[in-house]
Amino acid sequence: MRLYFLDNLRWMIIMLLFPYHTLLMYNNLGIDYIIMVSGNTFATVFILLFSNWFMQLLFAIAGISTFYALKKRNKTEYLKERVSKLLIPTIAGIIFVLPVWVYYGFLYNGYTGNFLSFWWYFLTNWPAFAGDAYGSGIGPLWFLLYLFIISLVALPIILKYRNANWKLPLEKINIPHMLLFIIPLSIGSFFLNLAPEKSLVQFFLLFLFGYFLLSDEGIQNKLEKRRWPLFITFIVLTAILITIYFQGVNSTASPDIFSILFQAFYVNTLVLVAVMSIMGMGKHYLEFNNSATLYLAAASFPIYIFHIAWINIAAYYIIGFIPGAIALQIVLIMAISLVMTLLTYEMVRRIKIVRSLFGIRG
Repeated sequence: MRLYFLDNLRWMIIMLLFPYHTLLMYNNLGIDYIIMVSGNTFATVFILLFSNWFMQLLFAIAGISTFYALKKRNKTEYLKERVSKLLIPTIAGIIFVLPVWVYYGFLYNGYTGNFLSFWWYFLTNWPAFAGDAYGSGIGPLWFLLYLFIISLVALPIILKYRNANWKLPLEKINIPHMLLFIIPLSIGSFFLNLAPEKSLVQFFLLFLFGYFLLSDEGIQNKLEKRRWPLFITFIVLTAILITIYFQGVNSTASPDIFSILFQAFYVNTLVLVAVMSIMGMGKHYLEFNNSATLYLAAASFPIYIFHIAWINIAAYYIIGFIPGAIALQIVLIMAISLVMTLLTYEMVRRIKIVRSLFGIRG
């Protein structure tokens, strides 16, 4: 049985990247995007609302999806699917999409060369060009690479568990038990930050959390039953986080080890409660499908890849065309990049050789 609420959560999160990456250009959090306009309070609040948990939720959903995928695929088929859906699109994105994203960022910052010469220079000097806040030389494509690595590392653990005599007593696990996962999640968030504040260990643990716990129907039912207490807790934790940020925005004091540890614990508490509450909400309210949701579910990963280029293209022209009109800039950048991303997907999926590069099924 397919769980449509997982598909719906996945494409909703990816569609959220249109406002998220647009508003990154206007944030005053100190996050460096490849195009920076000016500090804006609305943009800052929006980033604070979502930045700590929405990509983390994608990794938990990926873990759940792996649980169901391995029910109908053997390990070889699963690995082939990971290569075709994640690794090859990452490489194709680096060659064909990322140069466009970087080029228009460079144009905005004063570069005057043509694209073809820049494209060759980018490829021969990669990954130095994309080493901004997203790091690792792959810009926003970090998500696909992280997920591919995590899938490979997690597979032997999953297969060993499936062949073991001991199993998790899932029927005895309740909400307080799951909240104990905050401890390893907080510790793990300090390790393998291959890009700033993007811990490979944290995402790996959330992937396993999805596979071993959230994939269980009984646990899904428990989260659905307690969805409102969890969601209200999530909202309160987020509100406190935003309040702390604005109260301390002018502070010049260097954080001590205690404050660093407390911040990690607090943020990962928010992450885990967010994942659990949105899972419960999704199971209750998003278990449906129609032509639009099925389309977006199938297109979600290609949309993720293509949207980064179109946001920068739209931003370059719109910001220069209507300087100072921030609200209108934001709306137009999001609208134009969304339309052009969907048009790109429609064009690419009709070309057999090209669509295979971006993990699009025929």
